[in-house]
Amino acid sequence: MSNTMSRISFFKHTRWLLLALLFGVMVSAIACGSNSDSPATASGVLASETDDGLAEVSRILQPAKTLSLEDYVAAGWKKSKQFDTDTVPDANDIWYGFFNAKDIEVRFFESHEVAKTVGFENASEAIDQSFREGGQFGSSNRGAGSSAVTKYKAFAVVGNTVMLCEQSVDSCIALANVLGK
Repeated sequence: MSNTMSRISFFKHTRWLLLALLFGVMVSAIACGSNSDSPATASGVLASETDDGLAEVSRILQPAKTLSLEDYVAAGWKKSKQFDTDTVPDANDIWYGFFNAKDIEVRFFESHEVAKTVGFENASEAIDQSFREGGQFGSSNRGAGSSAVTKYKAFAVVGNTVMLCEQSVDSCIALANVLGK
């Protein structure tokens, strides 16, 4: 009888061991499948992480696109207020508006190259204020219009533009997806 009891106990523990092993294999497969060195895809839009410190809050998307204010409006972004370009070096135009109930400031540059260098640096400084005031989801920071109270937590370089995103980079990616169609 003790031999039968030890077999039942062995099979009971083996079942849990196999389940744990299967779970470990699935987690490893998922982790290996998301290689951070390769471009990521967000709903069909090619995205590349920027620098490691800003990887969670920034993206570079659609480098071949040249976008205009009309392209953004046609995509469903609602323009609200134009800002003076003196606050952002090399910007041709700056507009505040919203998309899917999220504030998004759009900064237009001459080319993608200027947007991903000068525009990227300026945007990272604009959201960096929130890092200094309490971490990634800090208290507040401002966009180009110094009297604005919008809290920008992320940004995306999309073609020749830089978008500052209210809460996360996801709202900018959603707008970029519509612009990419």
